[in-house]
Amino acid sequence: MKRKETTEIISVMKPAKIGLTQAEAEERLAAGLGNSTKRTGGKSYASIFVGNIFTFFNLLGLAIMILMAALGSYPNLFFGVIIIANTTIGIVQEIRAKRTIDKLSLLNAPQVKVIRDGREQTIDASSVVRDDIIKIEAGNQICADCVLLEGQLETDESLLTGESEPVRKAQNDTLLSGSFAISGSCLARVEKVGAMSYVQTLAAKAKKYQKPKSELMRSINAIIKVLAIIIFPLGIATFFTTVHQLGGYAEWRQALIQTSGSMIGMIPSGMVLLTSVALTVSVIRLASKKAMVKDLYCIEMLARVNVLCLDKTGTITDGTMTVETVLCEESGLLYELMPEFISATGEKNQTARALENYFGAGGKLNFSKVVPFSSARKYSAVSFNERGTLVVGAPEFVPAAKKCMESVDEYAKQGKRVLLAAFSEKCMCGDELPDDLVQLGLLVLKDTVRPDAIETIKWFKENDVLLKVISGDNPQTVSVIAKEAGVPDAENFVSLDGMTDEEVVAASRRYTVFGRVNPEQKALLIKQFKLDGKTVAMTGDGVNDILAMKEADCAVAMGAGSQASKSVAHLVLFDSKFSSMPSVVAEGRRVVNNIQNSSSLFLMKTTMTIFTTLLMICLGREYPFEPRNLYLIEFLVIGLPSFFLALKPNKELITGRFISNTLIRTIPSGLALSLSVGIMYLYESFGLGAPANINDAQLMTLSTIAMTLSGVAALCVLCYPFNWVNLCVALGSAALVALGLTVPFARNLIGLADVKGHALIVVIAVAVSVVVCVVGRIALELINNRKKTGHEKRTAA
Repeated sequence: MKRKETTEIISVMKPAKIGLTQAEAEERLAAGLGNSTKRTGGKSYASIFVGNIFTFFNLLGLAIMILMAALGSYPNLFFGVIIIANTTIGIVQEIRAKRTIDKLSLLNAPQVKVIRDGREQTIDASSVVRDDIIKIEAGNQICADCVLLEGQLETDESLLTGESEPVRKAQNDTLLSGSFAISGSCLARVEKVGAMSYVQTLAAKAKKYQKPKSELMRSINAIIKVLAIIIFPLGIATFFTTVHQLGGYAEWRQALIQTSGSMIGMIPSGMVLLTSVALTVSVIRLASKKAMVKDLYCIEMLARVNVLCLDKTGTITDGTMTVETVLCEESGLLYELMPEFISATGEKNQTARALENYFGAGGKLNFSKVVPFSSARKYSAVSFNERGTLVVGAPEFVPAAKKCMESVDEYAKQGKRVLLAAFSEKCMCGDELPDDLVQLGLLVLKDTVRPDAIETIKWFKENDVLLKVISGDNPQTVSVIAKEAGVPDAENFVSLDGMTDEEVVAASRRYTVFGRVNPEQKALLIKQFKLDGKTVAMTGDGVNDILAMKEADCAVAMGAGSQASKSVAHLVLFDSKFSSMPSVVAEGRRVVNNIQNSSSLFLMKTTMTIFTTLLMICLGREYPFEPRNLYLIEFLVIGLPSFFLALKPNKELITGRFISNTLIRTIPSGLALSLSVGIMYLYESFGLGAPANINDAQLMTLSTIAMTLSGVAALCVLCYPFNWVNLCVALGSAALVALGLTVPFARNLIGLADVKGHALIVVIAVAVSVVVCVVGRIALELINNRKKTGHEKRTAA
């Protein structure tokens, strides 16, 4: 069937209560007037293949493979197997992760309420068409550009404009796609869909979430850039030095082979693959725990989290509330108006549900004005025709005669939430409340602490994560509940109501529980924690959490939360269980700690090659190794051990920077391996009392054996302190290397000559390497710890 042109469909103005017919909606969908847009939330299959194949190290390795084949040096082509295996594993794991995330994304797809054929129904946002009548409620993200028909709404357009102030919307106002409804409800007609909507025409500001700023990603990119700069000059210098040492340009073929060995040795190709694979496997593991990761490097931010900011409602408590008692002065009027108030506001949050369960819902009285609840106002109000105005909200924010504050404080000390109901016989003028409100009564509500919250908070406490509780409720109430859940220092609380930004910043360092916090203050607290050198995670489930979640290093949304919070989050917990957080953070720590440890192995070979290359250039000697001489250290000392080390449990808190943490292990190890090669050259010249009678092949063999065994020793140092995984990895590597050095087939593959009678010098070289490796690492760790202590003192000051 030929697709209809969009110009054939004329916009229709259907009554809001009727909407389009299903046939009209399908006609628009077929004509290209649906709300589907090009997905931007993940990699395509093509980009996965391109990203894994066309890397700097792969292309350099491919060029060297072609060169080796052209020179007929076929034994030196075997390193290409590593490149192919690395690339294949990377592609397979990324595809697995993509499929897992795509499945979870279907569960996270935004739903929209539409009116079709006079009935309300829920559909995917992508199925909305032009002229649809949609129902928008607090917490919804607006999926297409609309015109408000009935009701009223306050929206947050900060993702589009950068302005965090709520925007009041009335009849005939435009609602922009990408903005969020923060209070009220309405019916609206869709005007622009898909690529034509406002959010799709924006550039960077329209992105639904910000990618976390990954130190791991920055560090790896920095390492690649540095190697890209030095590898070619060192390669050229090595070639000319080797040509000169071998006797002139007639030996250029052998010089190219040995130069290729130097360049291959400098490439930590497995490090990039290991990082990608470890992170993608982690994504799959988290998905099995009902957690959807929007960005690979978000896992790193989870690992580095040392401050976790929690909201009380929905995190420490289960989000359900019950009305425990009502203290009335005018019970007849309160019980008459509360059902009508509940019906008029139309709120669907947990507080509204608790009030409806207690008072019931009305709908008999006509009302002229509704002020919906918002986190900034902390009250809602309804003016009833010829009756007056009822206001319900936090006692501190309702301008009525405060006869009740002693009672409020008493209930707050018990961890109860208290609302004040106030009445005036006057109706509201605009958004202004009447000036003669009088207290009708107090509504006392009870929160329920999650059964698993105590154990969860205990885990964070034991794992060096500082907890901060940030809530819009009475700080005393929040403090009691936080203390009940086991939050350390929960009795240290403060109200941020009326505070200036400077006062909020000062309070951020002194208190654990923050009450009466508005959305802007939440974001300011997060920002200040970050400025104090902390890595901050923020959990949220409501529109009032958006600004703070955008500011956090890692934003975590609950699956049962609003579309708004899920749109800006880096991680979504579909089971909405706070108890899932420890396993999520532990997974992040495991993968990043193990990436750091394994990267040290890859960079050990890189630094060894750089040191050895520089040493040979300075001595005017040829580089000693062909690519095949590095097979044992490449496969058995680095490749296999790094794979197993990357999978072991590890829940230690990440401290320091990736580069410094890695170089502390890498520089001593690389220097030790290079030193073992240097000792072989000293042995050639001076022997053990007299010059050794060895040829070039024997010198290369002794250098290869000494370097490989020193690599095993360095691996053992890296694995210390030993657990069963580390011990098995170290012993397994040593056993396989021993086989590789003794089995004839393996010796021939890596090009080893007969070196009988020279075992003592190898033992000496390895012993010196171990001492250098251990002493060097201890010295660098002491220097790094002193720097870290000095930085912490300066930050505290």
